[in-house]
Amino acid sequence: MKRDFLRCLAGAAAGVLLTGTSTYAADLGVPPPPPPPPPVFTWTGFELGAQVGGGAGETGVRLITNQNGNPLFPPSDRYGSSGVFGGIHLGYNYQFSGPFVAGVQLEYNFAGITGTASHPPLDFLETSIRQFGSADGRLGWAFDHLLIYAIGGFAYGDIRSQIQLEPFHALAGLAPGVTDEFSVNRYGWDVGGGLEYNFYGNWTARVEYRYYDWGTRGFNTAGFGSLVNGLIPFAVPNHTAKETMQTGRIGLTYKFAWPSAPVVAKY
Repeated sequence: MKRDFLRCLAGAAAGVLLTGTSTYAADLGVPPPPPPPPPVFTWTGFELGAQVGGGAGETGVRLITNQNGNPLFPPSDRYGSSGVFGGIHLGYNYQFSGPFVAGVQLEYNFAGITGTASHPPLDFLETSIRQFGSADGRLGWAFDHLLIYAIGGFAYGDIRSQIQLEPFHALAGLAPGVTDEFSVNRYGWDVGGGLEYNFYGNWTARVEYRYYDWGTRGFNTAGFGSLVNGLIPFAVPNHTAKETMQTGRIGLTYKFAWPSAPVVAKY
């Protein structure tokens, strides 16, 4: 009996002691353990987005070359085009252990970029870029949620050209106003740069400049083809067109599959 009483007394004393110790620690303001740190932000992951912008193209046309490659009549010309475009992009980025980021991107755009030139009553020229796209590489430098990058690669464009050469249509027996039209895919390269910023969750916004060069291509017009062989010593092709374009755009992108492991804190 006496032993049981002593055991009960010892247990009660221990409980009072522990309670007092906890209360004393609380009174001293001992902080609770800190919460785990937030996930580390990274640019690594797949991306899907859309963009809109404006384009300013330039067409350089060299009309009617002879056997020596010299322009005859009418003269060569250079004229501009302008309009808007919109499309989508798909890509993947990888951020290395530091701020360096590398990636690839595919892009497609519908466009309404047109331009004309005329020298009445000799000729009328028109160029229309109806769609274009690219397969590019990206190299960037990340400042946390901000990415500064360069971009460039292979580019294509669906470009329609129209040309009227009235004096030669008349020689060929064609009615005035007949238009020779060419709609072809053009292939070349693009290069540019931009800024991309992660503003909320997995969403980023970008602003970008891009330059396109689709090179020079030769064409033949129906008016010339209908002329009697040997009447005028035309070379083939009888005119060439060089296409370039500059664009500015804004875009909205959603990033997928970002790693979300938090930093392991050491105490």
